[in-house]
Amino acid sequence: MRKNISCILLIIGILFLINAIFGRYIVLPSYFESLEKGISVKGAIPTTVPVWKIIRYLIWAFSFKLGIFFITIGVLLKTQITNRILYSFILGGIAYISLAYAPMPIHHSLPYGIGGVLITIFIVFVLYFLSKERNKSESKEISIDFRIIGYFFFAMATYNLCPLLGVKCFGLFPEKMIKYGLQAQASSFAIHILIELVIGWAFLFLSYYANNIKPKYT
Repeated sequence: MRKNISCILLIIGILFLINAIFGRYIVLPSYFESLEKGISVKGAIPTTVPVWKIIRYLIWAFSFKLGIFFITIGVLLKTQITNRILYSFILGGIAYISLAYAPMPIHHSLPYGIGGVLITIFIVFVLYFLSKERNKSESKEISIDFRIIGYFFFAMATYNLCPLLGVKCFGLFPEKMIKYGLQAQASSFAIHILIELVIGWAFLFLSYYANNIKPKYT
């Protein structure tokens, strides 16, 4: 029973991801048109747009999150996870997705500073515990090495969000970005973040690939 449900959820998740990738070519032209006409104001749901277009847009906007959610649950169903933990994942995922686009009217820099400090602390401890894991599991040396590299690039991408959104490029204050002519720098930081995320995920993939398929290196 679990196997069948897992396969169904994996297929649904993949379909959502396909929609997230290609649905933009159907949804975004209408969205940009509404912006040009001034229909959408401050994120409010426009009253002059047909309901079916709003639903289509919302499905596309949530497609990536829903796709990853269904694939995650589908993959977990293939394991020996207990129902209690599985239901906790499901409820937690639903709660997060339902609030994923909720307005966050926070215009003070303090939360970003606190968040940045916490992320830095987590990065340090992740690398520390990975070093201890490497010493305990000799058969997984290359896997741990790849994971360390991946987390390194995630850390770099995380840091680059600060200058992109904060004082360097003022991504959170586009009027300042335009005033000071920082659009090119903002674009450059965005590309750096993209590259770092791609490399980070690539090495994270390699860490699990090496752990499950490739033999230990010496």
